[in-house]
Amino acid sequence: MPTNLPPEYFAAEKKFRQALTPREKISALEELISTIPKHKGTDKLRADLRKKLSQLRDEAVSMKRSGKGDLYAVEKQGAAQVALAGFANAGKSSIVKVLTNAHPVIAEYPMSTVAPLSGMMPFEDIQFQFIDLPPLGNESTDGWVSAILRNADLLLLVADLSKDPTAEIEMLIGQLLQWKLRLLQREERKKEEEGFTAKPAILVGNMADLPGAAEGIEAMRRNYGSSYPVAAVSAARKDGLEALKRIVFACSRIIRVYSKEPGRPPDRNAPFVLPSGATVVDLAEIIHRDFVNNLKYACIWGSAKFDGQRVQRDFVLTDRDVVEFHIK
Repeated sequence: MPTNLPPEYFAAEKKFRQALTPREKISALEELISTIPKHKGTDKLRADLRKKLSQLRDEAVSMKRSGKGDLYAVEKQGAAQVALAGFANAGKSSIVKVLTNAHPVIAEYPMSTVAPLSGMMPFEDIQFQFIDLPPLGNESTDGWVSAILRNADLLLLVADLSKDPTAEIEMLIGQLLQWKLRLLQREERKKEEEGFTAKPAILVGNMADLPGAAEGIEAMRRNYGSSYPVAAVSAARKDGLEALKRIVFACSRIIRVYSKEPGRPPDRNAPFVLPSGATVVDLAEIIHRDFVNNLKYACIWGSAKFDGQRVQRDFVLTDRDVVEFHIK
């Protein structure tokens, strides 16, 4: 047995022995591996545990294919799915905790997050799904973390403003490129690129309450502000959160549209969420297939030249439009 194993190792080992489900075992084993210091005396232990982890993942994949398990897939909920990426102790979990209904483990030691954890962030009349993930650069989790980032609608790259946030952001972008993930720049539209997945992103500087943070956010804006949205927050003091919510909505590239029946007021309690650029017929397809086949015209309140303007099915909707369908 290698020497100099920290107390965290033995706590994680006990957690692994007590795990029951494949997912619990994988999470516990990932945490266990992360506690082992890297030196010659631990090489065999780490190799044995990585082999065991690989076997557990293979078992979990087999269960998923047979319909018995979900591995680390996170089903999308809400208006859009937002995944947080960052290095250890950047404060991703703290941001998720203050913005959503989730309760992630928050600790000063690295790798307190060992499995994806989602929570819902309310914004006006919709909600966004936030996913807290383990830090990037960990061999035991990077595989499924990259898969979740690739599937998300929007990425939040989180850096510690009190350290060297521009260096952290540069390394994060570099790691994403290694995974064939590219960040969309401001106003850039998605386009097909062989082998690459493009995602909109927000660069978030956390710990704005600590010394040196002002210089850190200034450097982030100077280096990246012309290409990507940049936000400064303090999860500890809950500063900058409302501004971040608005940026998340703007970068999600979605619109909210309300429907109404002729002669009745619109239902503003449950908006339809559509991608930016959606048309009247796109909304009709969501509501009911018969609307598409039998649509005569629609009336629009909001972006129309005047309230109740009659429009055709190719009319492009904007956020908070009200649509009244007229069917044959």
